Amino acid sequence: MFSIGAIEAMAITFNHLNILAPAGNQCTSLFIDVLGLNVGERPNFPFNGHWLYQSEQALIHVIEENDIEAEAIGHIAFGVDMNLKELTDKLQQKLLPYRIHQVPDSDVVQVFLRMGGWVLELQTIDQSQQYAFPIFSQLQELV
Repeated sequence: MFSIGAIEAMAITFNHLNILAPAGNQCTSLFIDVLGLNVGERPNFPFNGHWLYQSEQALIHVIEENDIEAEAIGHIAFGVDMNLKELTDKLQQKLLPYRIHQVPDSDVVQVFLRMGGWVLELQTIDQSQQYAFPIFSQLQELV
């Protein structure tokens, strides 16, 4: 963490942008064919999609569903430099409701918050509670 005057701020890093898209969409093609991203490894989520990489970073996560009518932003994700307990304590202090999910086959824990009309995902590593949370599935956090 770093300090700004008397306010202590946590370091966050951009992780990914999630896009919801109909099956057979042109969104994935745009990111690959025009912007030069590459399809890469993706955890075994129980829904269709692609992770699109620039070098080693999966910048765009596309979820594809037949019942999605048009492309839309699903959520934006940031990594945070605090453990799960610290993060959830701070959210509880601010009375912000959240849901916790686990990335399949990973020690990454996802904390989802709905902020008005958009969804924020905060990611942290929590090996002590690994696989103690449900897997993020389909659009449950995004609608």
